[in-house]
Amino acid sequence: MARYIAIIFVLFFISACDKSNEEQIIIKEKKYSLMSLDSDEITFNKKTNLLSQNHNKPYLLIFLSTWCEYCLGQAQHLANIQEEFGDKVNIYGVFLDKDEKEEELKKFVKQSNTRFKWFYKGDIANLIDTYKIKTLPFILFFDKNGNLVMSYNGITPEEMIAFDIKKLI
Repeated sequence: MARYIAIIFVLFFISACDKSNEEQIIIKEKKYSLMSLDSDEITFNKKTNLLSQNHNKPYLLIFLSTWCEYCLGQAQHLANIQEEFGDKVNIYGVFLDKDEKEEELKKFVKQSNTRFKWFYKGDIANLIDTYKIKTLPFILFFDKNGNLVMSYNGITPEEMIAFDIKKLI
């Protein structure tokens, strides 16, 4: 009888210590997919903070909404930054309101004079929760390895963002 209890205990202990299945589940839960206005999909991996299409460059994620007047100004600042740094840094816009009409989003993009990718569908709520986004506009700045370098709450001067980018490139 004691032998059976010992065997059950060993089997339980081994299975309880096996985290390979658990890690796979966690990794799956931490990948968020976003859909762009151009119908391109990009995956954001929370474990490494890397975007699937980032191409080994520092990048900015800007979260905003079309009803936010400051957001339009911030997007215009980022258009200037994109022009200044060209292909040395990637910029991605993320619209937070799931109920916005696609026509309104495209109108906003045109007014902002931006040429970077804009996302409006997908696991946006998970990104909001992950990064505790409470103000708009909200910008996250990552290095090429996916390390969060800086977050900017509210309207941020483009000179400040450009200064931080120059430190990384």
